[in-house]
Amino acid sequence: MKENGVGICLPTVEVRFEHLSVDADCFVGDRALPTLANVVRNLGETALNRLGFRSGKKTKLTILKDVSGIIKPSRMTLLLGPPSSGKTTLLLALAGKLDPSLKVRGDIRYNGHKFDEFIPRKTSAYISQNDVHVGEMTVKETLDFSAKCQGVGSRYDLLSELARREREGGIFPDSEVDFFMK
Repeated sequence: MKENGVGICLPTVEVRFEHLSVDADCFVGDRALPTLANVVRNLGETALNRLGFRSGKKTKLTILKDVSGIIKPSRMTLLLGPPSSGKTTLLLALAGKLDPSLKVRGDIRYNGHKFDEFIPRKTSAYISQNDVHVGEMTVKETLDFSAKCQGVGSRYDLLSELARREREGGIFPDSEVDFFMK
């Protein structure tokens, strides 16, 4: 927990991931194309696989290989990489939203707790890129609009108390940060 300048401890989360690897079994070449013939063939092979017959050759595709890191609380984290480098897969893994057909190895912990001891969806989210937005809105206006649409949920009382104490304590936003947010 981090205490701000007005005596309220805000909840924080540290995310650690160690030796995280994600693999997928996939078809390559002509077989990877979504044609009607391939769909029918895939359905047939899936049925045979469930009956215990092995058919079809899939190739193992490594999406993430031995990735480790720490996302510290109260810090902005930027994830950069070229297309198809695994950025989305890493974020989905950290949010606990990977497709169940993927093979995941490694350790992910939230405040020292594993996934089965913690509910990541209460503290993390992955929102896929969707460029449908109002280009004339500033970052602050976009975030304000999002907050108004989604609400603050169970944190309303905490945020109200924080705002009240900041006003009483004469604490105002950093002018440089406030300038860029407008």
